[in-house]
Amino acid sequence: MPGTKSQEKVKEIQAVVAPLFASKGYHSTSMREIAREVGMNQSSLYHYFRGKEEILFEIMNDAMDQALITLKQICATDLLPRDKLMNVLHFYTRYYAGDPERLNLLVNEQQSLAPEHRRILVEKEREYVCIFKDLFGELKRNRTTKEIPRSVAIFAFLGMVHYTITWYRKGGPVDLEGLADIFCEIFTRGILREDAATT
Repeated sequence: MPGTKSQEKVKEIQAVVAPLFASKGYHSTSMREIAREVGMNQSSLYHYFRGKEEILFEIMNDAMDQALITLKQICATDLLPRDKLMNVLHFYTRYYAGDPERLNLLVNEQQSLAPEHRRILVEKEREYVCIFKDLFGELKRNRTTKEIPRSVAIFAFLGMVHYTITWYRKGGPVDLEGLADIFCEIFTRGILREDAATT
């Protein structure tokens, strides 16, 4: 297991490489260029990663892991299902719209991964969907939602957030909190019954 200093260096490398991959494209970025950008020689870079594909995978995998931890924590609380939903929607919007480079890679570069790495991420995507499905199950049991197929609602929200990589810019007229508020308003008005405010 890498020591603390090694883990810190790995995070530093990922922070530099994510925007590089996102702007230039994974296939157009070489290990030599990565080494130059992180201020290391190429042989030292191989001390932390076996190759370029492993860097891409670790960036994407870490992004998904961090989000899963928070989503599970939210859903494990004793909040009302409606309040859990609002917290999940808020967090997911802020997390991914606030990190467009990693989101760009998750949306556009999964096919660049080796099959074994793709399988890991696909399994984690299923975990995301299960979290949302379980939450929608709670909402339905409390008669909080309209009669909308939950898969349609879930993928509509995920698509709304994931599409932000094409248009949302931090520092623009809408900050991340404002964006999360707007997305929550649009989404919950679409799926929640009008009498669901206290359910």
